[in-house]
Amino acid sequence: MSTLRRRILVAATLACLLFATFSFAFATPAAAGRNLPTYQLFGSRSGGWGSTNTSLTTPGPLIEVEVGDNVTLNLTSLDVNRNHNWFIDYNNNSVVDANESYSNSGTFRTHVEFNFTVGNQTGTFAYRSRFAGDGNMWGNITIRAAGSSAGGLGGNLLLIGIVLVIVAVLAIGAVAYRRARQPRPPPPQ
Repeated sequence: MSTLRRRILVAATLACLLFATFSFAFATPAAAGRNLPTYQLFGSRSGGWGSTNTSLTTPGPLIEVEVGDNVTLNLTSLDVNRNHNWFIDYNNNSVVDANESYSNSGTFRTHVEFNFTVGNQTGTFAYRSRFAGDGNMWGNITIRAAGSSAGGLGGNLLLIGIVLVIVAVLAIGAVAYRRARQPRPPPPQ
């Protein structure tokens, strides 16, 4: 391989590695502790939970968060003179246990804003209201590891960037190696 081709190959490889470095820097998922948009939940013993007062279902809307996220819930009761609460039921026993996030207002009959930081248990769990007769008031909350769901392509962006760098290096190497060589001039006579 000629000196010029080697230089081109080295320059292209360095450019690709530089691109990979920038891809990694900008594609690394955000750290935990994100402030998420506020979740609005309306609740009714007969209808369940909904994101509006006319969209009540059982199960209620899916909530997706990461460990360490700061979550705000605006909880509104549609039942007159009925107490409700909100909690994550990690062990699915329909009782608020010591390790479970719950609305610290105790109860709400009209509206309450509830803030909490997501604990370190990952998986999909039920969220519920804890009072007798609130059996329809449940939905699912999915808790992922911190940094696992950065917006858009998330962690896949890094993988795509690495694959593109590898393909670019291989393509440049193949072109430089297979390029037709000029015949050497005949030796002087």
